[in-house]
Amino acid sequence: MFTEFITALVLAAGPVHAVQPPDLAGVGALVDEYVSTVMAEEKIPGATVTVVADGRQVVNKGYGWADVERRIPVDPERTRFLIGSETKLFTAQAALQLVGEGKLSLDADVNAYLTTFKIRDTYPGRPVTLRHLLTHTAGFDEDYVVGSGADVRALGEALAASQPERLRPPGTGLSYSNYGVALAGYLVEIASGMSFEQYVDGRVFAPLGMEDSVIACGGLKDTRAYLVDGSATDVNCANFAASGAGPASTASDMARYLQAQMALDPRLGSGVAAQMQRQQYTEHPRLSGMGFMWEQMSYKGHRLLFKGGDMPGMHTSMFMLPEQGIGVHVMSNGDGTGRHGLDGFALVDKIVERYLPAARPPSVKALPGAAAGQYEGSYRSSRTSHGSLLKVQALTDSPVHVTATAGGGIETTGLGGGRKRWVQFEPGVFQEEGGRRRIAFPEPGQLAVDGGTVVFDRIGALDHPSLHLGLLAAALLASAAAVLGYPVAALARRRRSASPASPAGPRLPRLLAWAAGALVIVFAGGFGSLLADEGRALPLVLQGAPVLITLLVLASLTVPLAATLLACSAAAWRKRWWSTRGRIAYTLVALGVTAFATVAVTYNLVGPSFT
Repeated sequence: MFTEFITALVLAAGPVHAVQPPDLAGVGALVDEYVSTVMAEEKIPGATVTVVADGRQVVNKGYGWADVERRIPVDPERTRFLIGSETKLFTAQAALQLVGEGKLSLDADVNAYLTTFKIRDTYPGRPVTLRHLLTHTAGFDEDYVVGSGADVRALGEALAASQPERLRPPGTGLSYSNYGVALAGYLVEIASGMSFEQYVDGRVFAPLGMEDSVIACGGLKDTRAYLVDGSATDVNCANFAASGAGPASTASDMARYLQAQMALDPRLGSGVAAQMQRQQYTEHPRLSGMGFMWEQMSYKGHRLLFKGGDMPGMHTSMFMLPEQGIGVHVMSNGDGTGRHGLDGFALVDKIVERYLPAARPPSVKALPGAAAGQYEGSYRSSRTSHGSLLKVQALTDSPVHVTATAGGGIETTGLGGGRKRWVQFEPGVFQEEGGRRRIAFPEPGQLAVDGGTVVFDRIGALDHPSLHLGLLAAALLASAAAVLGYPVAALARRRRSASPASPAGPRLPRLLAWAAGALVIVFAGGFGSLLADEGRALPLVLQGAPVLITLLVLASLTVPLAATLLACSAAAWRKRWWSTRGRIAYTLVALGVTAFATVAVTYNLVGPSFT
């Protein structure tokens, strides 16, 4: 216990670099074999890999094609890739430079700097600070704006127009926030008196010689981004460049940045790299947490710092093992069949396995007399949007489920794979049986994981996606029955011609039921095809594409139609329209459409305002 305590203090104090990094002899061949195999299997057009050891680039190579159609090969010196959220490292660095100059404060209310708009005072006495913004603890909802890539606004204007709700008091839980980091970028503009792009060009890129890196939109040049099916996408920017929507760089430029971070280079700003890499927030002392934008984790017994970036068709990841003096950077210009490009974690795993000594998992003992019943339930990521249509992602993301076991342990599903069993060795703190991963319950109804950028909040049965999926299944069944059944029934009545024609009143309710069912079927088919490929769906969201808006309008129409069908159903029973079987069938259709409308409202698919 004493040794673990001392180790924790050392890691908390700041980055420590190995005197003698391991000899990475043969790492080039290892990288070549891994990249060539994965690119072929995953159908990734192009990639770059950089490996740094002891301050030197031991690998910096390009693979495959920057542009498949024009057969332009990837060049680590010239080929630009969208770097996505890796830009957040530049934003944190810029803000900390200005903190060092006394122009910004980490712990002042951000409203002290804002003049054209203010952050809403949702939690009186709990203001949002720059420290919160740079550790993803400001408590903002994760809210994308439909159409944010079609008409890119100035940073301050975009922030003012799309301020999300604050869902939790700042500093009370990790929740990855693009808005929060973009707000930090705007503070850089205010404090420096120049645009974010100008500041980064002059104070971040220029000192390191990053001459081929750009923050402004449209800097991709000859590199194309490729989706799962191999088709190219041109969407490469949106609002909030400070969070990563548009910036591009080359492998060689990002290698320079990685080397500077590892060397704690003063060109990043006096003491800035050490600040960024030091743990600034954790949900629990037994868990790794956040630096300033660096995500921290314990990886096979080694301290690992990570920052990744994702844009439609492009993926990047940066890793540092500070104590071993090893850094890795990976870029790819295709989603691949796995939808996340070249897997940097898998490459780091191979390097760790070959070159670093195996570290045994820390030994823990089950807490005597512990119980775990209070932790049971289903938990959903704090990054789940509450206010935007991207909440629909929660329909396909299975919540984490926690079940208590004997001896105070728990079993989880949905947390990094299948079923896992965990030993409780401190109150509310668990370690994986036979492994080293840790999770904790820092407060009632909240689950935190080691190295995470979100917490998981407990949800009730009414919020569980299985219920909503069940409602959708019932709605689709009822709608299909209406779409197929009413025309067949009408044809049968016409052929019989034995009874006089029905009154005009009952015909209209049937027509409305058929129309509502058709809307449900068309929306489910169209929107379901979008959900099946997130890489293709996100550009449509950012562009506010007509096909997406049309689908959302169809979903919106089901709400008044559901109310009308319920009213018609009540009238049918009161006035004895149709046969008893007909009234039952109509009621089931009305309930099915109502179930769909309920889910549509729950997941923010209903307008009239979509942008």
